[in-house]
Amino acid sequence: MRDIYGQGRNTQKSSGYAPHPYFPAVFNTHNSIDKEMHGRKRRIVSQGFSSAAINSSEPIIINHVQSLCSALIESIPEPRDLSESGWSPPQDMAAWTNYLTLDVISDLTYGQPFSLLTSPDLRWLVNAIVSGNRRIYLRFAFPALFNVKPSAWYNPDKWIFPGMAAERKRFLEISTKYSEKRVASQEKMSRRNDIMSALLAAKDPKTGTKLSEAEVWGEAHLMIAAGGDTTSTALASVLFYLSRNHAAYARLNNEIRSTFHSVEEIRQGSLLNSCNYLRACLEEAMRLAPPAPGALWREVCGGGAIIDGRQIPAGYDVAVCQYAICHNADYFPEPYVFKPERFITPQSKEKSRDDYFSHVAASTLSPSLPPSTLSPGISTPLPLTPGGTEMPPSFAPFLIGPRSCVAKPFAYLEMSLAIARLVWLMDFRAADSTGEGRPDCGIVGRERKEEFQIVDMFSSSKEGPVLQWRMREMK
Repeated sequence: MRDIYGQGRNTQKSSGYAPHPYFPAVFNTHNSIDKEMHGRKRRIVSQGFSSAAINSSEPIIINHVQSLCSALIESIPEPRDLSESGWSPPQDMAAWTNYLTLDVISDLTYGQPFSLLTSPDLRWLVNAIVSGNRRIYLRFAFPALFNVKPSAWYNPDKWIFPGMAAERKRFLEISTKYSEKRVASQEKMSRRNDIMSALLAAKDPKTGTKLSEAEVWGEAHLMIAAGGDTTSTALASVLFYLSRNHAAYARLNNEIRSTFHSVEEIRQGSLLNSCNYLRACLEEAMRLAPPAPGALWREVCGGGAIIDGRQIPAGYDVAVCQYAICHNADYFPEPYVFKPERFITPQSKEKSRDDYFSHVAASTLSPSLPPSTLSPGISTPLPLTPGGTEMPPSFAPFLIGPRSCVAKPFAYLEMSLAIARLVWLMDFRAADSTGEGRPDCGIVGRERKEEFQIVDMFSSSKEGPVLQWRMREMK
């Protein structure tokens, strides 16, 4: 992983990331293959996820988390007691977590949410984003197959994704509408000091340039497509595993409910920072169901590169499959077992390579960690051994190096606030087997009943878990 994705490596994003040649496109931080172009964009975009911007965004996140909690509470029948009849009808948490994360990111991007949590009008966006990601992934694997004129009879879009053109048009209409409203009210919106306000005002510290309006909305579209889907997968995964692992569920309940005296206390600060088991549950859920589970391909540049001790010629594509490394028993014993404890290491003990992420700097939830010596937002540093050498990472759901996710602290904050508030307010249990593997399915890798089933499509597609909720006992 370090040899392919680390800082200063002789690799670049593969040609599959390039935009479709027959569609006019503005490059964003996701599809910029050129390193200088990406570096400029990243230096600017990272300012949108500064500590100040995330702190200002927290009330907006909490508002939508509370909308999710309210929707689930409203589904619980009166009188909402602790009896068997006090459980809600089954709730599809894949859908609810999608609604939450898309409402959060749309509010922070456009200045107004899609309101998926409270209205069904735009819920079609969830499936549209899933279809779009599937198409991106196929084009990623077979770029030549898709690099044809849209009008050509052999265009694969016509027979693989026949409804995508209409969905894309609808999405662009919604996006344009919300974008224009945001631009028109920017003076008022700038007082929110949220992610988009910071992005619009940010300048590249190296060149002094700002993103053009087209570049800004290119990044906004990326945030909507990537930010909502990946975070919702992590949330759905942790709810799946907690609902099926009673000891972990009880331990997290005890941590959250003994730490906070009221739900209003659940926000950034020392109390949330102290919830080590919450953080461990999130990391273990992302290990078992990586939000981006596949291979993120990189092309070896001129002169070749040494990957895992082997000389790889220029022009070859190389990658590490996140799902594979996260289920490697050499790094994670009992790799298919939900064991959050593996991410909790006593301070007195030497950090292991399994504890990689706790070394990473620049998280609003881990202020005690030492700051990176790299430029802010440019790279996620690798942890160091006591001897000062880089430690190979085995768990990096937000990747490492210059292409690592700049929104990592924001994602951890959103996930932590959502799970902590849900756990503090309510009890939950599995309502059916949605999301589980089937021992009799006959498909290798899909037979483990205890494993949350995801589908690799660049990000992850999922179903469930389907849960029932009831009000907790207040002592």
